[in-house]
Amino acid sequence: MAQCAQSAREFIQNSFGPMVAVLCSHDAEVIAQKNNLTFVEMARPFCRLTTEAHIRDPQGQVNSIRNMRIILNDMNSQPPSSAIVRKMLNDVVGSIHPNAEASKSIITAGNYNLQLSSSTPWFEAYREHFLQVTLPSEHEFIRHFIACMLVVSSNHADPIDQFSKLNQQQHQLQHSSGINNPKWLCPNIFKYYILLHDNTEGEEEKAEAVYQSMKSTYGSHACHLLRINSRSLQAAEVASIGNEYTANMPDPWSQFMTNNSVDTGPDQVEMDISPNVDSGGFPDKVTEADPEHMNDPTQPGEPFPEDDDSPNGPMPDTNPSHPLSQPNDVVSHPLAVGHEANESQTIITEDNMDATDGNNKDIVLNKLVGVHGACLTLSDHDRLRIFIHEFVVRGLLPYIEKMIRTLSEQLASRKGISRSFISATKNWFGGKRNSDKANKTQVDMGGKYLRESPELQMRRLGDLAFLVQMYELAYTSFHTAKRDFNNDHAYMHCAGALEMAATSAFMVGSFNKVYPSHYMDSAVSMYAHTCKKPSFATRAILLSTETLKARGMYGEAAMEFIRMTGEDSDLRSALFLEQGAHCFINMKTPMARKYAFHMILAGHRYSKAGQRKHALRCYCQALQVYKGKGWILSEDHINFTIGRQSFNLKQLENASAAFKHLLTYDSRQPAVQQAAFLREYLFVFQQQMTIAAQEGKPLEPNLPQLPLPIINKVATKVLLANAEQPTLPDNKIAATSVSFDQLYDSAENDKWFELEEMVVKVANKSALSTLRPSQKLLHSRTNNSQRPVAVIREPITVELVLTNPLKVPLMLCDLSLLWRFTPLDYEKVNNETPEKPPTVISNENICMNIANEMIRSQIIPEFELKANEIKAVSI
Repeated sequence: MAQCAQSAREFIQNSFGPMVAVLCSHDAEVIAQKNNLTFVEMARPFCRLTTEAHIRDPQGQVNSIRNMRIILNDMNSQPPSSAIVRKMLNDVVGSIHPNAEASKSIITAGNYNLQLSSSTPWFEAYREHFLQVTLPSEHEFIRHFIACMLVVSSNHADPIDQFSKLNQQQHQLQHSSGINNPKWLCPNIFKYYILLHDNTEGEEEKAEAVYQSMKSTYGSHACHLLRINSRSLQAAEVASIGNEYTANMPDPWSQFMTNNSVDTGPDQVEMDISPNVDSGGFPDKVTEADPEHMNDPTQPGEPFPEDDDSPNGPMPDTNPSHPLSQPNDVVSHPLAVGHEANESQTIITEDNMDATDGNNKDIVLNKLVGVHGACLTLSDHDRLRIFIHEFVVRGLLPYIEKMIRTLSEQLASRKGISRSFISATKNWFGGKRNSDKANKTQVDMGGKYLRESPELQMRRLGDLAFLVQMYELAYTSFHTAKRDFNNDHAYMHCAGALEMAATSAFMVGSFNKVYPSHYMDSAVSMYAHTCKKPSFATRAILLSTETLKARGMYGEAAMEFIRMTGEDSDLRSALFLEQGAHCFINMKTPMARKYAFHMILAGHRYSKAGQRKHALRCYCQALQVYKGKGWILSEDHINFTIGRQSFNLKQLENASAAFKHLLTYDSRQPAVQQAAFLREYLFVFQQQMTIAAQEGKPLEPNLPQLPLPIINKVATKVLLANAEQPTLPDNKIAATSVSFDQLYDSAENDKWFELEEMVVKVANKSALSTLRPSQKLLHSRTNNSQRPVAVIREPITVELVLTNPLKVPLMLCDLSLLWRFTPLDYEKVNNETPEKPPTVISNENICMNIANEMIRSQIIPEFELKANEIKAVSI
């Protein structure tokens, strides 16, 4: 079976991470775009912790966090429309195809030996991008922004004032009514203030002074001085001309920038990194590299400053929102989608910047288009890695730890701890009393909970615990919340709690406890049927099937994939049917026929989705099971579809081979269908002839062999004479009785041989030591060990018995024999160059005129074979 590159635990852990909004000032984006990257794109490859972090649970126990990653989104980015999402997912799947040289596995299932691909990267790409574009919802907080990075350049005239403006802008966007996106986890999110310093152009003293002021204002745990661009534009240009950059510097952005065409937008990116990119681990300190490591020789090395202040917990928001604050301008990235290639790649500079200097920078940037991180040295890479580490360890994790502790204390202080106790009491005593109104959850007319309701607080606690890998606390919170949601008939909230409770139970890692698969079943049913949210049902299926496969429950995983197929999405149905088929073949007792059946269904849905290559691949995989097993009609359907898909993909040889298998003797198709198959084959062959003529290339040396009509080889006869008796005057008869109708009699042939021997003896007046009898008629019962002798200028007639296996008549036009002549004594007369191949004379080669001069072939203009007719032809 095709295996995924990630394990189930890795997939689930990578699917969810703390969502962090990024709000950059104009001048900060200008500095980042020297590297043909936005600030978010620049930080993208470094957003996974390479070291172990720690956090305390509400009981004070230390929990380890491994391989944590954060997801950065531009705060001003807008979610794509549904049409763009569909096109994006379709392009993602269509851009990835199986490699013919990729490793394949052989699976033996009963009498079947199936050759299957070892991976399905198109499904993994679909899964990854589908989870990226899933919009945040009100019923959960796991994809809501938990923090916001505010980025200002040290070149700004008043960075502290700019931070205040960005703070106001974020506050206004978060608390404005009528704005659905973005969504925030809580009113008072964690804010992290980043002073971006350009090492080649910035003022070091000013940057240090501003940074000290930031720490006194916002706290050292919420501030960071990020130094980048240790390499000047001119030095980067010189290195790019000499190919020094590509030779000595890694490019961790390349694997992420290739997905720009399928991202939700140029400003929205998701952080992830494979181990091979960040294999160096987290650096203890940063020192500038020497010139061999492509550092700018004009800039001296400076150590990265480290803060000795210990984190004191999250600082409150001390900057109130200003009602008249304006959003900052967004600089268009030169490589962003929609940016015309013929436009000049320019950087917008400050108003007081010298025009000549700005034009020189534009010229340099034009030469560096397509190179990412040209102004970043290895030391800058380490600084970015330290920046993410400091943000997570010193800022984000303490904030989450404090929030989890606060939520736990608030929920524990409430009477009954949760709504479940209140609901159970009401169900026991019955009725509704006024005394219960104080504890009753307030629900608006739309059926939504208030943000501070205990049910949503419990859900918020579970999401926070899940993000920091406290899976036991997360499971307890989700399990408690789902009961309350179910009692209130809040099915959307209940489905989300069930989904995450089952996922948390799996991530706990205890196989002694039974995995609550029925939680996922209920979640999918509520999402799909009750709430009409197929996107969340799809996400639940993706999570559920990975957990089931990890526990060896392939049959259950296959049924989960199949249940999510429908008419609303052909692409999703095709992918899930294919994955379900792989689950069937990977069971302890492989189910080959179910595998083939669902691969055919997947191929059909791929075809409806416009994915012809994937449709052809699925049908070819299924043909391994049905071929030669007596399932004639199923095999015909598969071959016909393979022929059609191959023709649409311009694979005419494969199409011709597939259609040829439809024209068989044991076909059970009706006459109309057989006629359609024949027309398809002839049309494909005509296209092959036309293309070959247009390209000036002949077809393959061996013409395609169409199994129509069927030739009875045993009944073939060769007559060294004219098959038709000549008409003589006066009722005279020709002196020969040899014809195709003559019956074979061995005794009679022996008598004729004796007479021939006597004639030769009389003519030569002595007996010959060897005498080869002359045979005019050759067939399967005659002695054909010796080659016959044909007389010059006398005809040779061949009788063929043709059978039309179809239920439709066949009209053969321009019927003629193809022959090939090879000199018998070639090796004797070619002693000087025996390695040279003999010259073969044949009328198969149209350009060989000598063939027509040696032997003239008869051409029968028309020869008709009726349906299922057996008929002989002499030519």
